[in-house]
Amino acid sequence: MAFLRIMVLLWADMLATYVMWIMQKYLTDVWKLGVTHAAGIMNVYTGLSKFLPLVFFIFVDAGLSNYWSLLLSSIAFSIGMGFLSMSTPPVLHKVTGTCKDYEPNCLGHTQKALFYTALALIAAGLSGRVVSLVAFAENQIEKDPDEPKENEPTCKSSSMSLDRKGPDGKLINRPSLRLPSFKAKKPSLRLPSFMVKNQETEQQQQTESTKKAEVDLSQLQFQPLEAMLALAQKDSGKLPGACCILLVPVVGLIALPYIKPWSIRFGIPAICTLVATLAFVQGTRSCNKEENRPAEGSTVTNVFRVFVASTRKMLEHPKPHSELYEKQDTDTPKLPHTKGLLSFLDKAAIRLKTEIEEPKKYRWSLCTRTEVEETKIIIRMIPIWITFVICGVITSVGNTYFVEQASHMNYKIGKLKLPDSVILVFYGISKLQIKSMYDAIGKFSRKKYAPSIGIAFATIFSVLCCITAAGIETRRIHVIRSHGLLDKPDDKIPLSALVLLPQYFFLAGLDSFFENSVTPFLTDQSPPSMKKHLVYLSPGLSGLGTVGSVLSVYVVGKISERRGKPNWFQYTLNQSRLDRYYWVLAVLSAANFLWFVFWAVLFPLREPGSNDKKEAGNEGVQEEAAGFVTDLLTANFTQSDKA
Repeated sequence: MAFLRIMVLLWADMLATYVMWIMQKYLTDVWKLGVTHAAGIMNVYTGLSKFLPLVFFIFVDAGLSNYWSLLLSSIAFSIGMGFLSMSTPPVLHKVTGTCKDYEPNCLGHTQKALFYTALALIAAGLSGRVVSLVAFAENQIEKDPDEPKENEPTCKSSSMSLDRKGPDGKLINRPSLRLPSFKAKKPSLRLPSFMVKNQETEQQQQTESTKKAEVDLSQLQFQPLEAMLALAQKDSGKLPGACCILLVPVVGLIALPYIKPWSIRFGIPAICTLVATLAFVQGTRSCNKEENRPAEGSTVTNVFRVFVASTRKMLEHPKPHSELYEKQDTDTPKLPHTKGLLSFLDKAAIRLKTEIEEPKKYRWSLCTRTEVEETKIIIRMIPIWITFVICGVITSVGNTYFVEQASHMNYKIGKLKLPDSVILVFYGISKLQIKSMYDAIGKFSRKKYAPSIGIAFATIFSVLCCITAAGIETRRIHVIRSHGLLDKPDDKIPLSALVLLPQYFFLAGLDSFFENSVTPFLTDQSPPSMKKHLVYLSPGLSGLGTVGSVLSVYVVGKISERRGKPNWFQYTLNQSRLDRYYWVLAVLSAANFLWFVFWAVLFPLREPGSNDKKEAGNEGVQEEAAGFVTDLLTANFTQSDKA
């Protein structure tokens, strides 16, 4: 029952997805915003939705439980959807003194403030769901409240009952015989490693299978519906209930397009979201709540600790890396010491006399050598992350302005009219075909160089995409002017939409190489403690690029209108000069390519799959065997003497 109450939260996700899908139409029809302005608002929202999961995961990793993350995000989601419904003109027109028509003059400052606040809260709600929904639901399946706990005894006493029934059917109480408890003390034997090898192998296989299941679920982290259905399939009894729960948002998605008033379109999802949140809160009594874990420190916290500790010990003399502090009683991977410009951070691992006895008390003045090396790796990767952000800028332009270009072009080939989706189909097929190019690069080059080469190809495709788009847009503007369509944005342009296929091909190359290269690069080159962040890091960097595209449009527009010249971004796409903006992006992409090549040459690549941990060899097996025989003989002689 607890799992089904958690699954009710998917109502909000499915309905909010539809609301955000029609949001740009709401901004252009009701707010009367231009295409550029409306696309900018939606790009900021999309960027926040991709970046905030990384922030939420940092808080969860630092000690906040998945339950509280899910609860807070659900509350934010409910408030955000409520604010969005209240921001429509008819809802608060009596309070604000405005009209109730769906016109721009009926939108006061209160409605606009509620709208922008709602977008931020909805983005935060979606981000919290992405991080904690699947993990918390999986926790409910694994912990069955009906099963006995690990340390719970199956019998309360070791007594033997002698009660019997008499002729009248009543119980005759007899004294029970309590059996004495015999506890035989077994000698503790130190088993050698070669005798427990099979047991360790089985444990290792179980661990690997568990990790594989976690990886499979992490791949669906940004697809909560698919992940929750996959969890429901583990228990066949939950699957029918899950399907029944999903009928509510499915019916809503079918009915909402037929509802014309925007206040009701936004109000129905708001009510469903509130009901889902209340159902989740009511069902928390039957949930296995996670206890707040002690904050052992996330990767981000460790980076700050290293900087604080190295600053405190700035006046200390450097020591050899063999004398730097390192934990010896832990199974976490160890990183080898490196030299370079960041060697000043090594002072964070210098152990003073006052820090010898209890190092845990000095977390902000003493760090391990591995934590210092992980900080160095993260700092070295920051310049390469900038490359990922710039690629995100180009991708977001393809998802907005490219679509607007294609929406008013001709899709006819002779008498045959092609569907509007033909370009998206071509884009998808191109991505699949270009992926084989990345696979070929991985075969003919060393494995550790393949991701870097793939990222370089992605930047090259971004340059070609922008150059091609600029040339095609110049041709489109020429056709618009020659047919007198500058002031007719809704008319069809007598230019085939198939001329956009080259720029969509290069966009597919950019996205294909980027998606297939960034994740392996981050997996191979990131420090071990950062592996769990990677599922959110790549979309987060792409989200920053989406937000950066809005900033680039604003900056380029302000620069273009200097000296009294018209802004390149006008109210309609026909009056804008996107071709000049594409040339600016082409220059930016070329600089991004040179930037990546420069830092990729300086960045020390690590071998893929390296855990930087020295495996224990077979040395000392004979000593362990001898110790085992000695313990066994000692235990036998001791028992015979006592007998």
